[in-house]
Amino acid sequence: MKITKGLLLILSLVLVLSACSTKSVSTTDGAKKMQSILTEMQKNVEANDAAKVKENAEALEKNWQTFEDDVKKNQADVYGKVEDPLGVIQAGVKQSKLDQAILKEQINKLNEALKLVK
Repeated sequence: MKITKGLLLILSLVLVLSACSTKSVSTTDGAKKMQSILTEMQKNVEANDAAKVKENAEALEKNWQTFEDDVKKNQADVYGKVEDPLGVIQAGVKQSKLDQAILKEQINKLNEALKLVK
């Protein structure tokens, strides 16, 4: 009976601790996901589909948040190279009319920066 209670306690503790884990992903997986979103975003910018471009921007930000702290901590130089174009993209999608030239330029810059993430 003591073994069963002890085992139950250990299993409960494991479940609680696993539920407390962060939602972080590996930096390389996160960067690849962002590059995939950027590919879709590029197409939506070219189609001048503001609604989809905004959705892409939200997805980029949400994904970036899952591994941003790791990049900031371990690759400070790369962090700024990602943050700068990402910030311009986030601001650009909030404009009443999409500036395709600026968005395309920043998408390319962000894509290049993401290649540096390890």
